[in-house]
Amino acid sequence: MKKDYLEGVGDTVDLCVIGAYLGKGKRTGTYGGFLLACYDEDNEEFQSVCKIGTGFKDEDLEQHHSFLKEHVLAQPRAYYRVDQSVEPDLWLDAVQVWEVKCADLSLSPVYKAAMGLVDPEKGISLRFPRFLRVRDDKKPEDATTGAQIADLYQKQQQIQNQGEKAAPEDYY
Repeated sequence: MKKDYLEGVGDTVDLCVIGAYLGKGKRTGTYGGFLLACYDEDNEEFQSVCKIGTGFKDEDLEQHHSFLKEHVLAQPRAYYRVDQSVEPDLWLDAVQVWEVKCADLSLSPVYKAAMGLVDPEKGISLRFPRFLRVRDDKKPEDATTGAQIADLYQKQQQIQNQGEKAAPEDYY
């Protein structure tokens, strides 16, 4: 069982939708997944942090499609930091913030969130992200920052490191 499915366990972050992937199968005719980004206030840019395709009810997907189709861009904004390997089918203007829950955060050679804050060449990505709700009370610039993502990652690492230190010592 993933820890994010347990109540009170796992982190939630508020992220901007900056891209959409066209749905396949049951999701044909709508968006099947989305590219999310955190906001880096120092560089005034949106940094990719994960793709998301879970946590949506059918009604959610219809509402997202109706709202976001009005915000499709011909090309990404100059202030979007995204690796071409996760380039979406459609770029979207960063106009909506979503609350997302995840199991863990991990270093990523692909995602750009908090790049340089924890590792000089890798960013941080969310593992097993799941949509919770739209945050109508937040503007895109109020989204979780790259520094906050780095802090969440490091706090998680501290817990892992404490566990390693607590292991019994080897006796000769």
